[in-house]
Amino acid sequence: MKKIMNRLLAGVLSLAAVFTTLPASQVQAAEKQYWTDAQEKAGYVEKLMNDGSIGSTFHEGIMQVEGETAYCIDINTAFESGYKTRSDASTRMSADQIADVALSLEYVKQYAASHKELNYKQVYLLEQCVVWQRLSVHLGWQCDNVRAAYDEISKAVQNEVYTGAKAFVKENKGRYECGGYIYTGNGQDLGQFWAKLAVGNATLQKSSANTGLTEGSTIYSVAGATYGVFVNKGCTDRIATLTTDKNGNTETVEVKAGTVYIKELSAPAGFTLDKNVYPLTVKAGKTATLKVSDTPKATTTLIELFKIDMDTSKSVPQGNASLEGAEFTWNFYAGYYNKNNLPKQPTRTWITKTVAEKGSDGNIHYITKLADSYKVSGDSFYTQNGVPCLPLGTLTVSESKSPTGYLLDGAFLQVDGSEEQIKGMYLTQITEDGELAVLKGGNQYSVSEKVIRGGVKIQKRDYETKDIKPQGGATLKDTAFSITSLNDNAVLVDGKLYQKNEVVKTILTGIDGIASTAADTLPYGKYRIDESKSPTGYLKDGARPIEFEIKENGKIVDLTGKDTSIYNQIKRGDIVGVKIGDGTHKRLADVPFRITSKTTGESHIIVTDKNGQFSTASDWVSHKQNTNKGTSSEDSIWFGTSEPDDSKGALLYDTYMVEELRCESNKGFKLIPAFEIVVSRNNMVVDLGTLTDDYEKELSIHTTAASKDGEKSITAAKEVTIVDTVALDGLKKGTKYQLKGWQMDKAENAELLIDGKRVENEYTFTADSEEMKIKMEYTFNASALGGRDLVTFEELYDLSDKNEPVKVAEHKDITDDGQTVSIKERIIKIHTTAADKETGEKSIVAGKEVTIMDTVTLSGLEVGSKYQLKGWQMDKAENAELLIDGKRVESDYTFTADKEEMKVEVVFTFNASALGGKNLVTFEELYDVTNPDKPVMVTEHKDIEDEGQTVLITERIIKIHTSAASMDGEKVVEAGKEVSIVDTVTLDGLEVGAKYQLKGWQMDKDKNAELLIDGKPVENELTFTATDTKMELEIKFTFDASFLGGKQLVTFEELYDVTNPDKPVKVTEHKDIEDKEQTVAIKEVPEEPAKPEPPETPATPSHKPTDSPKTGDNTNVAGFALILGLSAAGLAFAAYKKRHTMKHGTDK
Repeated sequence: MKKIMNRLLAGVLSLAAVFTTLPASQVQAAEKQYWTDAQEKAGYVEKLMNDGSIGSTFHEGIMQVEGETAYCIDINTAFESGYKTRSDASTRMSADQIADVALSLEYVKQYAASHKELNYKQVYLLEQCVVWQRLSVHLGWQCDNVRAAYDEISKAVQNEVYTGAKAFVKENKGRYECGGYIYTGNGQDLGQFWAKLAVGNATLQKSSANTGLTEGSTIYSVAGATYGVFVNKGCTDRIATLTTDKNGNTETVEVKAGTVYIKELSAPAGFTLDKNVYPLTVKAGKTATLKVSDTPKATTTLIELFKIDMDTSKSVPQGNASLEGAEFTWNFYAGYYNKNNLPKQPTRTWITKTVAEKGSDGNIHYITKLADSYKVSGDSFYTQNGVPCLPLGTLTVSESKSPTGYLLDGAFLQVDGSEEQIKGMYLTQITEDGELAVLKGGNQYSVSEKVIRGGVKIQKRDYETKDIKPQGGATLKDTAFSITSLNDNAVLVDGKLYQKNEVVKTILTGIDGIASTAADTLPYGKYRIDESKSPTGYLKDGARPIEFEIKENGKIVDLTGKDTSIYNQIKRGDIVGVKIGDGTHKRLADVPFRITSKTTGESHIIVTDKNGQFSTASDWVSHKQNTNKGTSSEDSIWFGTSEPDDSKGALLYDTYMVEELRCESNKGFKLIPAFEIVVSRNNMVVDLGTLTDDYEKELSIHTTAASKDGEKSITAAKEVTIVDTVALDGLKKGTKYQLKGWQMDKAENAELLIDGKRVENEYTFTADSEEMKIKMEYTFNASALGGRDLVTFEELYDLSDKNEPVKVAEHKDITDDGQTVSIKERIIKIHTTAADKETGEKSIVAGKEVTIMDTVTLSGLEVGSKYQLKGWQMDKAENAELLIDGKRVESDYTFTADKEEMKVEVVFTFNASALGGKNLVTFEELYDVTNPDKPVMVTEHKDIEDEGQTVLITERIIKIHTSAASMDGEKVVEAGKEVSIVDTVTLDGLEVGAKYQLKGWQMDKDKNAELLIDGKPVENELTFTATDTKMELEIKFTFDASFLGGKQLVTFEELYDVTNPDKPVKVTEHKDIEDKEQTVAIKEVPEEPAKPEPPETPATPSHKPTDSPKTGDNTNVAGFALILGLSAAGLAFAAYKKRHTMKHGTDK
């Protein structure tokens, strides 16, 4: 109660404070009266005090003035319906207070417009509460956080609205015109407030005044222009700045509604500054846009190109070339680039050509530029205000088509007065310079271009053969050709200018008869070539002038074909002579002379007539008669490949060797040595005079071939020697000779080749008499020559002239028995005997390591030769190689024969465990391995039926005998927990050294089945290595026989060969269920009577009884539950009453 009284007293004091702070107003009778009422309740309000307490809770009504919404502006006074007097809010409130309340209400209205889930009552409560909150702050009511009950509007919504309202007031101060009315009369005063938006927005949109220049350009940009927004036309009071973006649009700025003035402060890239001032009318709440445009910067200065010849640096073409019609490609790029980053596609492209124009100096110049009169093709030119221009950007120009006779490659631009040469593409830029666009670099350039240059090559040919090869000793080398210009314009050759009909170059032929200029000697044009000097050995006859043109650069005009070559007639002559014998001076008829060209080797024979005379001239014998037949004096000769022509000499310009040939007419005479003649003048006859032969004795040769022992047959071997005895007659004493001989295969009538080389020898000697006997030896490998007949051939050479040996005798008769030696086949015989190495027997017991020794007798061996005897075992039954573990059983023995007949032994050791019962046969092959890389089989022994080579492998039989008993040797054992049976095993036939495993187990005789104790067999095993063929072993079986009384047990055994533990082999066993020796009986043990068990003692209880309830206990808890329920109901009812009292307080 005391707390309630305290709160009531605080309320009264607050009302008193409000009444004292509100300004007083006097009501005049003449003022208009406004009806106020509150016909509808909005909801409950909690007056939350600044100290956190709730001063009161009341049901607030919706206030109206003449049907329009109004708000309570005095929270501490009760409302009374009735007429009230209206006054302007400014009479009682400051402008800031009015704006604070009006903007708070504006925020709630905007919030409500976007939150349609709020009903009109909730909206009114929010509006009323923000009015009270703002007035409480200004008037000190101490209830700055007055709110609607949370049952009316959630806490989250109210917090969002109240916070938002405060922020809205702060952000929008000055943007709205705020005002209000206050209604006074009986009861609390009411107020109406409004906030009217008083600003609008201004923005600007900029564009290019000439989009044809700027569209697609990276240089021109409407972005970045700045405009000032001013309140006065003189543009001295700036209130905002606008900056354009890439689309020419600026941000939007808020300004007072009315007229503002806009002026460009800075122009964007590529544009000139706009100095105009633009007015713009802005309406409240609206956006006004100003549209303006700027003029792009461009240049009207264009590039001019002047075409000149690079060699002469003049605007005059060379030869038949022209400087007119050169085409240039101009590419414009709407951006600043260098040669390394140019886009693939230019913005615009133009192609122009050079046109001949007379300059102010009176000379013809070849000019091009970006103008319609020069244009070949391309896009339209840029214009601004009707004048051709170039916008900001990058311009490239390159020659795309050279004029007739000139090259694109190597051309360069050069600005007037500059030494710099710009090759290939020229790049420049049009850039900004203040308010102007300027062209970088010069605007006049010369374009120097290389004239097309080529060459010529001419072929000198022989007139007779039409061939490019000279005949005889003549040459096509060093023919001189002069080249004459036939062009109206001068040509520059080797640094000198030549006019029409002047010789510009002289060229000489090489060894191939070709004369050629370099590929860049002659400028584009027409020329003539003339022979000015004929080559050695040729006449000038046949030469003619040839005209040609240079049209392709670097190409040599080929005049080497038959139709374009220049031909010359070779010089020709003849020879005459007389042939006689010494002493009588007898003229020798039918003597042939070989005439041979020292240059070409071409050779023909001329024969003396009956008077010993000969002549090559056509007036002696026509060149066309039996040409080059060379058999009689009626046959003519003709050198060269052309058709014989009686108007010319038979011999070509050349040096010749004249050689007398042996014949019947000069037999017995020493022939004259060969001699040289020279034919060097055309139609000249060379007289050889008289040619005399001296008398000479004839030389003879006789030979006999045999072995070193004088035998006519030799057994084939790796080294045999044939001795050839040669008798020579007619030798010249003191003369040096060389005897050459070689072996021939008689059957093939061909040279004998051993390892690709012929079997030959030679002997050089100086004759000490006319008759001599010489022996020639031929040592070679005849291993593979058995059955062949060899014949020795010889030739004797005179070495008087060491540079040109002369063959003077020979013996080459393939049928000559005296020169024939027969090579006999070498036959090696083999005999073998195989047996057990240890016993020499023909049978071996199967075992893991048995050895068969094969004794081999060989006859017919070649002493000193190295042999290898290879042998292997064969399975006779299979007639196949014996394989042990996949490998054949083989051995070999290598030896060197020290005599023709030898006995050798080959040993075969292998595992024959599994071969019992098989017959094995030894096979052998004998190889000659003197050359280890090429072994040769010389004999073999492979007879599967040969008893001498056969060894029988007999089965290995292991016998087993066993005896089982107790440890004491008894055959009856009393049943018990641990019984032992000892089995004594005797084994006979073991392989000494072999590893065995003896396995045993107990059998239940009655069941004839394995004895199982606890589900497991009673078994044991013993592993041992045989030390003897017969051994006695014991194996023990210990087991629980408690329940086996009355049973008979029989011991079974198996013996395994476990030398290879991965593959054990069972070799014997003993499994006889009736074998008494293996049987042991188990006798019953008498049972003792069982003792009675004592009775169990009753268990003593381990726990005392307890009274605590268990699950399902019937202990009465209903009383406790009833008491708890009544208590909870009482508490809930008390809380409800308290809250209901707070919510439904008394209306004001």
